[in-house]
Amino acid sequence: MRSLIGSIVLLTCCALLARAAAAADTAESIPPMSYVHVYTDSEGNTHFRDEQFDFRAARSGGPSSHPLNAGAGAMLLRLKPGAFEDWHNAPRPWYLIVIQGMSEVRVSDGAVRRFGPGSVVLMDDATGKGHQTRAVGRIDHIAAVIPVADAVASGPE
Repeated sequence: MRSLIGSIVLLTCCALLARAAAAADTAESIPPMSYVHVYTDSEGNTHFRDEQFDFRAARSGGPSSHPLNAGAGAMLLRLKPGAFEDWHNAPRPWYLIVIQGMSEVRVSDGAVRRFGPGSVVLMDDATGKGHQTRAVGRIDHIAAVIPVADAVASGPE
């Protein structure tokens, strides 16, 4: 019985992969990967904005990519459960990719969002009022930080 179930699971996975490969032939069928941009407006207030990576293929049939314009200084950050960082700015624009745990971020316009594993956030509030960060849950919040080589354009003014 176990081998029958395993075979069914394997065949189902193969069928799904074949369907996904066939659908990937058209750019419209590729779901975008999104991230959250934390930015400062012209009055110094911070906000959230949902954005999408622009994946493009360098050659027909080849993999698609999105350059991050990363700078030196990539690292892992860790916050212990319950840790709280009061109002602060990102030291420089950087991508934060959550690996483990959950954080809650409040921006100066009052909006609050939670970010868990797989979340990608462009922290672009190196000036202005900044944001607060709280580690929520019972495990350490760990995120990969990738500095942006050149400052990205901030949000709409």
